[in-house]
Amino acid sequence: MSMARESFLDRIHTVQDALAQPLLIDQTLMDIAHNNRAKILRNGLMVVAFNALEDFLRQRSAELLKLISRTSLKFGDLPRELVLAATAEAMRAAHTHAMIASKQGDDPIPLLQLAAAEVASTSNGPLSLSRFALGYNGSNVTADEVGSMLKTLNVADAWNEMTRLGSRVGLGAVPLKDAYAQGLRLRNQAAHWAGANVQPTELLTFCQQAKAIALGFDLLGSRAARLIHDSTSTYAQRQRERHADGITIVFVNHTGSGYANHREGAQRPFKVHRDRDAAWLRAMAAARRKYEGVVERDRSGTAIRWDSTDCP
Repeated sequence: MSMARESFLDRIHTVQDALAQPLLIDQTLMDIAHNNRAKILRNGLMVVAFNALEDFLRQRSAELLKLISRTSLKFGDLPRELVLAATAEAMRAAHTHAMIASKQGDDPIPLLQLAAAEVASTSNGPLSLSRFALGYNGSNVTADEVGSMLKTLNVADAWNEMTRLGSRVGLGAVPLKDAYAQGLRLRNQAAHWAGANVQPTELLTFCQQAKAIALGFDLLGSRAARLIHDSTSTYAQRQRERHADGITIVFVNHTGSGYANHREGAQRPFKVHRDRDAAWLRAMAAARRKYEGVVERDRSGTAIRWDSTDCP
């Protein structure tokens, strides 16, 4: 399993679990001290939850870039925007984040040296695409930048495609670009405005939407990265592609007595297990044949974890 995905799911589920704690729930208007503590804790969790998603987008992109780096294509045959991102944008972003590191008292030289070596690899190989190519335009990743990250990998209509995937796995049909932008606003208010008071419902809603965004980004980005990696012809002049309809899902659905492997669109499960891990492994084995996604859903039909066989 992807380390980026595993870390994100651990962090977001921890935030969701924390919201059930009495310390985070407001009491009566007379309980001023308790309510003030709860407000501060909720504000802190909003920052943690958004940062978990932001970190995932960057770290998962770095994993996808590692896969693409192993392609047999020449660097100039990659999507044109990826060529620019891996050179000019990577250099600019590395410099910006080196200056941030320097202001924080860290030595910026190792970061700059690594980025310079990665950019140099685009001309003399072996290719090693820099993580700074995607997701490092600023201190935060904006909604427009998330769409641009997938666009750079030759994905068309990224946010709408992510919304469609999220809806298909039980994570709601709210436009995810708007959800992400609202999450960033709440995060910035919680971090910088003394009067911020993030509500438990806002946090719970964002955690669900964050999973939908992460899942959609992951499945689309993984499909695009594998197609680039496996290609034997140039991507430089290709039109961007929509991938959501081509990504089918194998589900692990919680039932009253066990776990059912169910392929999306099928009327009946193809296997039922008593053991959760056995059901997951069976789903992964079935999905690998056709590069399908694997999604586990709880009894309410909501996705709680996933994997990609395009780029595990």
